[in-house]
Amino acid sequence: MSKYDDIGKLMHLPLADIEPGEPCSESEFIITAAAEAVLQGGGHNWIPVIVKETGDYQYQVVSNSFIYAVAQQAELERVWCIIIEAESKNIEQAKILAREVIPKVNLSTASRDTILAALRYLAAEPGSALKGLDVIVATNRISAANRETWSNFNPVTSLKCSITKGKKLDALAKVFYLSPPAPLAPPPPPPEAVSVKRASRDEIFDRLNYLYTNKIGGFENIDAEKTADAIFNANKGKWKSLTPIAKLECGLDTAKMKIIKTLFSL
Repeated sequence: MSKYDDIGKLMHLPLADIEPGEPCSESEFIITAAAEAVLQGGGHNWIPVIVKETGDYQYQVVSNSFIYAVAQQAELERVWCIIIEAESKNIEQAKILAREVIPKVNLSTASRDTILAALRYLAAEPGSALKGLDVIVATNRISAANRETWSNFNPVTSLKCSITKGKKLDALAKVFYLSPPAPLAPPPPPPEAVSVKRASRDEIFDRLNYLYTNKIGGFENIDAEKTADAIFNANKGKWKSLTPIAKLECGLDTAKMKIIKTLFSL
């Protein structure tokens, strides 16, 4: 049997063919009571165990270890299982969905809303080191920081958000990790500069879209179509410089005009 033949299938596997994974931490009472419920329901576990294939007709539990423990307690001959491909990311996902591990988010790139939700979760945990934290203040200061350069959580302690070294800082590792984004590839060569007075609308748009697409100088925040229309339709006959472009109310401020001058001339 190929190790990929049964990936994703729901299968009724012999319990004897399944090795345990990580031990279940649930109490003996809960496991015993759950086993009784399974037996009273016909001896079927309607929530499957997640397993990986370790050999021909041999499997190992990777998630839902509680269900496996219940099946053992109930002495079932067969157990409903789903077989997943044994890659670490798949196993991690299964554990997250089974609530066996807490998901983590990348603090290097996390949005403000994600940071706020994570800090609220930490602060609300019983016995949390962050109990009483002003999560709004902490979120605002963390989200505003240049997190893409962080190699650890230590910079948080300098943000004056009441998260200090020790247990408070260590608590962040429960829901966050740091993975700086890969550096962006350099943009392609820019288009040749054209006369703003003689350029067609498409020529104007192509140059603005180059800046927009490659996120150069804040141009990712402009509407290239509307800006191209504004420049093309402007009465440029008396222009003696490109300065009037900044007065067209199309989102091009003084800082952006420096970049405009690299792609347009009179």
